[in-house]
Amino acid sequence: MRILCLYSNECALELFGWLEEQGNDIILCNEKIDINWLCKERFDLAISYTYPYIISLEVIEQLDGQIINLHNSYLPFDKGTSPNIWNIIEGTPRGVTIHYIDSGLDTGDIIAQKLVELDNNFTLRTSYIQLDIAVKELFKTVFVNYKFWDSMRKKCIGGGTYHKESDLNEIIGCFDNWSYEINVEDFRQHVINKLFC
Repeated sequence: MRILCLYSNECALELFGWLEEQGNDIILCNEKIDINWLCKERFDLAISYTYPYIISLEVIEQLDGQIINLHNSYLPFDKGTSPNIWNIIEGTPRGVTIHYIDSGLDTGDIIAQKLVELDNNFTLRTSYIQLDIAVKELFKTVFVNYKFWDSMRKKCIGGGTYHKESDLNEIIGCFDNWSYEINVEDFRQHVINKLFC
């Protein structure tokens, strides 16, 4: 398969390397997709993991809808940016999701999901790593069934929750010294005390 791999965080490269080891032709992209370039290329599948750009309907159509996202939340909860942070604050169901990309934000049909339990001894960093590992493992498990994905897809039901970048900035502003090394329970309590009391 020829696969377009969209990313911004280097943690995605391990997964894309695995895909290459499986005999796939991998094209990496960490910039906004140029539609003119895409029209000249031919991909069987596009995978977005940590990719920061909104993917236009034009791009989705050019890829014949064969574009998926790996999202570190249990959709429909924690759509948008920094799902790990919001899961910790709001206590939403925690997990990872692989879904088709549509014209909405984290609203496309789901291929697979997995619940992931949060350990209160984790830091923000280790809790993120936990989800990163879980979504990659889930992807590797379902990738072997790629030809059945269209049959596996199911609608994402319910409103869930959504957050944007400015919401995260408000959270960061609650801290004198922001650090991803803070314990998740200490982080949760600090945010609740600063914003909700």
